[in-house]
Amino acid sequence: MKRKGYIIILCLVAAAITAAAVWYFISREKPQEGQEGMITNEHPTDGPGYYVDDTPQADPMLVGKWRSIDKKGWYKVYYDDYDEDTQKFWGKEWDEGEDVQEEDLNYHGNGWFRWEKKRNVLREYATMDTHDVPIHRKYEILFVSTDSIALCESDYNIIYPFVKDE
Repeated sequence: MKRKGYIIILCLVAAAITAAAVWYFISREKPQEGQEGMITNEHPTDGPGYYVDDTPQADPMLVGKWRSIDKKGWYKVYYDDYDEDTQKFWGKEWDEGEDVQEEDLNYHGNGWFRWEKKRNVLREYATMDTHDVPIHRKYEILFVSTDSIALCESDYNIIYPFVKDE
């Protein structure tokens, strides 16, 4: 009987420890919003799931590779690749007439720019290999279609016609 008593006591202690552990984990205080150093799961796996893309869309009429009509070998490419830091899109340009090929451009360095279009104004902010100091250029979009575009650099009153280069 002594042995049965020890087994019963051991089972009761194990049940008490299990019940205490369950009670502890259930009744634990949930972290409050704004508590410093606390990380809360904003997307639980058992909650409703949906995704909202807040990334703006680039103007599809501008996106693509453009070749200058007047200056042979000058290319501009407008990507729909969005830079969240500056809230602009990426693009690049090069001039094969100046012995610069597309392959010569360092990724997001010389020849690259960030761009934005508001109404009929196109702004480009050129980057450099050594520093990310934007150099601003402003164009007025005179005409745009699926296969051609005309940009006017209003500071110098120069018109640049381009055609889509596939």
